[in-house]
This record gives sequence, C-alpha cells and structure tokens, in this order.
Amino acid sequence: MANVAAARRYAQAAFELARERGEVSRWRSDLVDIATVLVDSQLAPVLADPKVPLEQRFAALERVLEVSPLALNLAKLLVQKGRSLDARAVAEAFNRLADAYEGIAHAQVTTAVPLSEERLQEISRRIGEQLGETVVATNRVDPSIIGGAIIRVGDRLIDGSIRTRLKALRRELEGAR
Repeated sequence: MANVAAARRYAQAAFELARERGEVSRWRSDLVDIATVLVDSQLAPVLADPKVPLEQRFAALERVLEVSPLALNLAKLLVQKGRSLDARAVAEAFNRLADAYEGIAHAQVTTAVPLSEERLQEISRRIGEQLGETVVATNRVDPSIIGGAIIRVGDRLIDGSIRTRLKALRRELEGAR
C-alpha cells in the first residue's frame, strides 16, 4: 500500500521542478515510465529489496530508464528511501497537480447504460463550459440508477438520476400523510 502523504510530497517537489523548467508534459511521461519500472516490471522486486546493494539497484535503473536526469534522480531517491512501490502514487499525485495547473478537470459520468463516445464528449464540453476548464469525462455504468446521470467533478456532485428523483418523491409523499 502506497504512503499517500509521502507520495504527495514527492509529487509536489517534482511538479515544482517541472513547472519551473516548463517540462510538465515530459515529467508526466517520465513518471509513468518510472512507476512502470519500480512497481510493475520484473525488476521491481529487485529494486525494492534492501538486501541488494544500492549501487546495483541504481545501475539497473540507469540501464532501463530513459528519462530526464532529474526524473532519474527521483527514481533513485525513491529506491534509496525504500519507497519504490510508492512510484505509481507519486505519478498519480503529479498528474492531479499538473491537471489543476493546466486547467483540466476529470468528470465521472455514471449512467444506467453505456454512453457513446460522442455523447460523452458532448457532456464533457458542456461541463467544461460551465466550469471554465477542459473536462475529461469517463463513463461508469450502474443500472441501479434507472436513468438520468450522476456527474462527479472533483468534490462537486450533480445527481440527476431517476433513482434519486424517485426517492425524493417517496419522501414527499410520505410527508403528505
């Protein structure tokens, strides 16, 4: 399990460097590569093993990672501090910071049936117009909402589901007794 607070600190430091140097998109890519090697590759257990000499782990990183020198330093730091398995959380935290910096919001649109890509793009465009941001939407299917949609953007929630409307109507009718 990744240490989320530590991952955020590493991501914040990396983001500040990337922003100052105008390399945010490069760092996005580099951090994905780092996370893949440190967490998902066959080499990951070796890199996380404190019994393997640090110099050997660093040499392995240098052989397999084709990232900027500063990003390589971050990968080495994660390995040195025993936080190599936090690399995915660092990349995700970095992406959230970068998205906020670039004015990109993520929306989850829950519907009873799958949406077409065109419809999802239209919803993204409309939400983006309201928020003044670029919105990237993903569709989640939950048949229990019956119809309509539930849209979550960050900590904002728009519940236009039939299920919620029916519950509200039921409460209203029960109160009329």
